[in-house]
Amino acid sequence: MATEPNRRIKFAHHLKNWAYEGGDTSYLKRRGAKIAPSEFTPDMEGAIFCPGCYSNLNRVPKDKDHFSNGRDAYFAHLSRFSHVKCDLRSTKPEGKRYDSYEDAQKAIDDENLVIVNGFVKERPEVNVPPGGEYDETPIEDINGPLSEVPISRHGGESFKLPSKITTVRGLCREFDENLYRYYHLPGNSYAVRLVDLLHDVRRVVGEDDVPKLYFGIIKSSVNAGRTSRNIRMTWLACNPGVKDFCFKAVDAVAQEKGINDATKDRILIMYGTVTGSGIGLAIQNLGWGEFALLPEKYNELLLKRA
Repeated sequence: MATEPNRRIKFAHHLKNWAYEGGDTSYLKRRGAKIAPSEFTPDMEGAIFCPGCYSNLNRVPKDKDHFSNGRDAYFAHLSRFSHVKCDLRSTKPEGKRYDSYEDAQKAIDDENLVIVNGFVKERPEVNVPPGGEYDETPIEDINGPLSEVPISRHGGESFKLPSKITTVRGLCREFDENLYRYYHLPGNSYAVRLVDLLHDVRRVVGEDDVPKLYFGIIKSSVNAGRTSRNIRMTWLACNPGVKDFCFKAVDAVAQEKGINDATKDRILIMYGTVTGSGIGLAIQNLGWGEFALLPEKYNELLLKRA
């Protein structure tokens, strides 16, 4: 059992009569239910599995949702599977590297690795339903160029692999499936699981000019002017050491993405840099595909914290 809480395991696959030894992992992913620690019940013991290595997990503590100090219960690997390599055992994220081009290409083919060449900057010439469900979105990924990516285990070597020009909304669609895939983002030197690429705005305390994926909880949103061409100011829950944190976007585009005066307690995911803004911080000037609301059904995957 892990000796420290591991909040990187957001859910476990639950499937009775499945076993790690000799089990078909694609069958587990296809037929198993995704169970958060708060959804665990005693009858699930022995039938919950890691989304990374697929070996058995247990919940700590087993019989209640919280520790005596108020911390949430969490999933941990069983000690009898300590020989199974899994980067989710660590409290710190690890990058993924590959032995050969063939290994990396197979990971792409198996949908375990995504090479992101960039995020869509301009709105595609398609009809996107305002505030529509993510399953209705007509475009998320565009095939990008072959990209040289430095994800080889051998220093100085890179692989030329097919890439995607994608959208943050594409990451949000089937978010639970994407969470444990490896993504190679522009400028990164290795592939990282999406769960480890997402930075909580509540932990940001200063400017950062390196683009990253951020998520924030919307507290309020208002059009700073009178027309849809004006900037919409969307205030996010922030670190106590920061006066305020604002996401700024043209009102018409923000409203297309479902952000309006009534939007509150939704999670906003953004790809960009953090800049100073008055007495606080901001993320602004993002392209059309660089921000999106997370469907509410996935909130728990990001809101649980150590």
